[in-house]
Amino acid sequence: MQLIALMCAAVLALCSVSHADEAQEAAAVLPEDAQAPGALPEDLQAAIDVFYAAIESGDVEARIGFLADDVLLMPNHWTMTRGKEAVAAIFRSGAGAVFKLRDREMVRAVVSGDMAYTANSYFYTYHPEGGSPQWHKTKNIHLWRCVPTGDWRLEVDIWNSDVPIAAFGEE
Repeated sequence: MQLIALMCAAVLALCSVSHADEAQEAAAVLPEDAQAPGALPEDLQAAIDVFYAAIESGDVEARIGFLADDVLLMPNHWTMTRGKEAVAAIFRSGAGAVFKLRDREMVRAVVSGDMAYTANSYFYTYHPEGGSPQWHKTKNIHLWRCVPTGDWRLEVDIWNSDVPIAAFGEE
């Protein structure tokens, strides 16, 4: 039940951060149980920092290490993928490509017991090595669970673009 409530809250948060000014407004008006971004428990904040550092450095295996065994990957305009090995195969298939983020802002974070979600707004590029970055505005929801070892694992990763689908080819 706690997972369902957090997922519902996460989806609602994702809907509220589709534009930069809306993201700022969402950060200013946090629900009663929300953490101020940057005020997360130290172990969760450390896990999130290392996760994003793995993305920036291109360390796919470190990124995979944060996935829960039953992780759900729910990308924009793509099929949902279930399970660590299936998601790991997708991450590994990006060899020869560059995946980077910039201007990431955590606009909402809620922690309840061993569950947490973060809502983020950022730009990303996914381009061939040696190619020019093409930055796309997007946002995500990450649902995290603290497992019995005390480590935080990514349970659900949902993202979508800020660009209207009709304008996607115009980027």
